[in-house]
Amino acid sequence: MRGVFTREERAVVLFLTLSLLVGSAIVRAGRVFPSVVPDFGSIKAAEADAPEEAPPPGPVDVNSAGADELVRLPGIGPVRAAGILRLRDELGGFATLEQLLEVRGIGPVTLEKLRPEAVVGTARSAADTNAARADTVDQPVGPTAAPQAPADAGARKRSGGDGRHRGP
Repeated sequence: MRGVFTREERAVVLFLTLSLLVGSAIVRAGRVFPSVVPDFGSIKAAEADAPEEAPPPGPVDVNSAGADELVRLPGIGPVRAAGILRLRDELGGFATLEQLLEVRGIGPVTLEKLRPEAVVGTARSAADTNAARADTVDQPVGPTAAPQAPADAGARKRSGGDGRHRGP
């Protein structure tokens, strides 16, 4: 028997041993020369303290904001944001912040919390909204009757006028 380990296994053991020695030397150097070796623990803490994404400054325009912007407003969650968007589509836009009182769950207290952080930008008129919707409709909505062929007077005569065919 030549040896306990194969050539590849000896190389792995040597690599792991050298890695352990180098790591130990770095830790010891960090204790002796703290300015040379960075403190990785403080780097992780600084990354955790950093804000993920700062919200855009300024008030939120309820006539152009999406649901993600509306939920930043005080007292507005995903359900109320959806209600605001639904009412905005029905009205073609808001003329005043008071119209938000029509959204279920928004009362006078919530409206007062919104005033410093929400504004009403340019509202689309209902006519503009309807015109835009009419231009984008490709197919009729709801059940529709199948198109029928033009009436044939001869077929009506042959059927006796009651829709039943009675022969040529």
